[in-house]
Order: sequence, then C-alpha cells, then structure tokens
Amino acid sequence: MLLTGVGYRYSRRAPWVLEKVDLDLAPGALIRIGGYNGSGKSTLLRIVAGAHRPGRGRVLDRPARSAYVPGTLPALPFKVQDYLGHLGRIQGLTSGETEARVQAGLERFEAAGYRKHRIGDLSRGTAQKVAIVQALLGEPELLILDEAWTSLDSAGQAELDTVAREMRDAGGIVVYVDHDAQRLAEDATAAYLLRDGALMPASAADFAVAMAVIDFENAPDPWPLPGHPRILADGALRVTILAEHSDRLLRDVLSTYPNTHVRTVRTVEGGREIL
Repeated sequence: MLLTGVGYRYSRRAPWVLEKVDLDLAPGALIRIGGYNGSGKSTLLRIVAGAHRPGRGRVLDRPARSAYVPGTLPALPFKVQDYLGHLGRIQGLTSGETEARVQAGLERFEAAGYRKHRIGDLSRGTAQKVAIVQALLGEPELLILDEAWTSLDSAGQAELDTVAREMRDAGGIVVYVDHDAQRLAEDATAAYLLRDGALMPASAADFAVAMAVIDFENAPDPWPLPGHPRILADGALRVTILAEHSDRLLRDVLSTYPNTHVRTVRTVEGGREIL
C-alpha cells in the first residue's frame, strides 16, 4: 500500500491539515504514527483506512479487507451480540462463521459475559473490547488502531499488543497511534512523527509524554482498570498511566473500590519526575 503526496483539509477555505504525506506500507509492516494533539494523526489514519478521501495525492493498493478501531465506541443502543452479528453479515460471513468469530473474539478479550448487554450500558473498557472484536471479525489485512488501548485494562492492552504482533508476523499491515511511549516500541517496523502536515522518521524518544505513577494500597487483584500495574516489594501496587487520564482513574478507583488507598501520585516524563 502506498500514499503519495497525500493532502487533506476539511473545507476549501480551511488550512491543509495534511500536506505531501508519503508513506509506504509493505506487507508485514507495523507502523507507529506520533505527533502533538491536533496535528492530524486521526485524519491520516482515517485516510489510510479509507474512511476519508484525500483532497490531493493518491492512495494505492489498499488491501481489500481493512478495519479501523477508534479510541471510543459510541454508546450504541444495540446488544453486543446483535451489533456484532449484523457486522458479520455485512462482511459476508455466514451465521455459523459470525457466531464462531464473535464468541472467539469476546472470549479472547474476556468479554463473553457481556453478549446480551447493550453497548451503551457497558464500561468504556468493555465497549472498547467490543470495538476491537468487530474490527477483527473480517480477518483484516490492514488494521488501523487509533488510540485503541486507552480505555482497556492491562490484560486487554496486552492482548491487543499480541493482536498487532500476530498481524505483522502473518504479513498484514498495522498502523497505530498511542500515547504510551513504550507501546510496541521494540516491535514496530518503523515510526514517524506528523509535523506541519508531513511525516518524518522518529525514534522512541520522540514519543515520550507525561505519565502519572500512582501507588495504591489494598488494590484489587487482578487490576481491572486501565494502566500498567506492577506489584512492589511491600505488596503495594504501582500503576502507570497517561497523566491526562490519571484524574479519571483515581475517581474510578475511589468510587468503585472504597477499601483501596492512594499512597502517592507523581508525574514523570522521559524517566524524569515533573515537579
């Protein structure tokens, strides 16, 4: 798949969000895209997925089967099994194929118990698992992950990492955006920063962002919420999460697990503590 001279703007009088974007996506590619908020990362990913048409330039040889996972699944009024079943039919699967893939996907992401729940009633993390399962139903050759890890618990994040590696190893193409500087850092075949409407090669250091490090006492085990958990020598649990999501995490913990206590909260960036 090849993007050549791709540009995009949201109206004729609007500035160009993307200009002269060139990107070669060969089979077996696992590509990371970074950049500041508002730089056009999501716009670029939607063009790669085929959801947006470029205002100029060309997109060539997009795989026939592609899937896009946004950071949040809308609060749809459908039951999980009905939603996934409908999407399976749209993709031409038989009822038997759809049922088998839906069940396998939900079990893989530990969400099989929510089949009969309405999507709008699910937690953010569980709804995100449904979004991932729907993307994998058609066994895509091209998978676009637009901050798809954000609301997942640690087990779900690890499983999505595995999905990305498996697709790469099977000759598929994966393009992703994520705030975690270490996300698939050793697995990506290339990384780019989107800056001033163009892509440029990047290193892992270019993706460093502010992270909150929170130490909990009497935390639930296993850890059921977003973030990267690690048990300390004294039995406390240290959770690392993107700093901008730390307030929401603390609210969720304190409201859901009243016996859990917050020992310390600090913010680090690039390994250095922010005072």
